[in-house]
Amino acid sequence: MQEELLQLIPDPVLVRHIISTLVLVVTVFGLRYIVLRFVRRRLPTRDTLQLRWTSQVRAFSYAVLAFGLFTIWAAELQALAVSFVVLAMAVVWATKETIACMQGAVYRLSSNAFQVGDRINVGGIRGDVIDPGLLSTTVLEVGKGHQRTGRTISIPNSLFMTEPVLNESLTGEFMLHLLTIPVDRDADLAAIEERALRAANDACADFIDDVRRPIALRYRRHGLNPPLVDPRITYQFVDTKTVNLILRIPVPTRLERTVEQRVLRAVLGIPQGRDTLTPPPPS
Repeated sequence: MQEELLQLIPDPVLVRHIISTLVLVVTVFGLRYIVLRFVRRRLPTRDTLQLRWTSQVRAFSYAVLAFGLFTIWAAELQALAVSFVVLAMAVVWATKETIACMQGAVYRLSSNAFQVGDRINVGGIRGDVIDPGLLSTTVLEVGKGHQRTGRTISIPNSLFMTEPVLNESLTGEFMLHLLTIPVDRDADLAAIEERALRAANDACADFIDDVRRPIALRYRRHGLNPPLVDPRITYQFVDTKTVNLILRIPVPTRLERTVEQRVLRAVLGIPQGRDTLTPPPPS
């Protein structure tokens, strides 16, 4: 019973603050009333000097009142501010992943990193973009052999802030594909190169002119000379017995695997099958 009675007794510090606040408010507004009454009596009504004094007295009274309230409740305001800071830190900590995802979306939009239809590679995830959202980006996974696996992957946009985004598409439709062909150094490299280039030129003959224009526009927009997009081969030493033929060939993003298989079949001397650009004969 005694403890319950003690709980009903208000905190003496709180009571003192309330009384001090009431005294401050009464004093400030009382003095303001007296001063404003003196100004209205002593200064002419039509003179703008009365309006200026009235405005200054009111502003000064509000400043004194604010300073007094801050002085009286300083400790409580400090505790409240600390509580707000702790709460804000807790909210930020709980939503940091969401905020990071939103930042990734802003980064994607501001840098124009990729668009729908582009083939990207980020954090070891490779796929075709189908739905760039505010928190995540959905891609159709592209696996080995440049084939779609049929699975969709949702990439959190926060990954764009920590991992480099590789956009393999020159536009939304074309890309420069690198095909590495390991060859024995004792083989007829000139003949293999000739077969690979012939197959590459045949494969991209229908769309090579469509590739040149978007690449030229993109490079000239940045003040650069556009590169040659025709198929070309460079060599890379692997060891004393093997050398890599690196074939760069422009291809539509959707036909990357098809063009690659056509070139590989030509190099290996294998008859073209259904993976090539040429449709199968009617049955």
